[in-house]
Amino acid sequence: MLALRHPVSPWPAEAPAPEDGPRPEPAPSTAPRLAETDGEPLAALAGRALEPRFRSWRGASGRRYIVSVYDPDACPAYCDAVLIAAAVDPDGRRRLLALADTGVFPEPVLARARRSLGDVAEPVEFHLHLLAASSAERRAALDDLAAACPYAARN
Repeated sequence: MLALRHPVSPWPAEAPAPEDGPRPEPAPSTAPRLAETDGEPLAALAGRALEPRFRSWRGASGRRYIVSVYDPDACPAYCDAVLIAAAVDPDGRRRLLALADTGVFPEPVLARARRSLGDVAEPVEFHLHLLAASSAERRAALDDLAAACPYAARN
């Protein structure tokens, strides 16, 4: 479980308070507290036909990653995507199991993920985040998601 950090003052410790009075209290962090499950549905799609196809995950930074949801056997082999393997519990909550960058050869990455998760008791979904435009952005997303869910396997 991730502990919330205290807000940081916008002024250095040695800086004097603003001329017009004492320093105001910084606003509390609006980043959500992360739980072991995530993969929330998108509120904008609630009650619509596309609702089950898209979800979002939050990284340790609080950043939200929008993903497309696929059955592992029907997941398209997109190059340069962030792959999240998630278990679905009976209440419909998702639990992150594994993370991977599909890279330039996504087929072996997807096949390895399917094989490694074949003995998971719960149904498994593959979630693809396709909006990271570079390898550095994918690596940052993977690091952020891994920090939020340190128990997840990383390929």
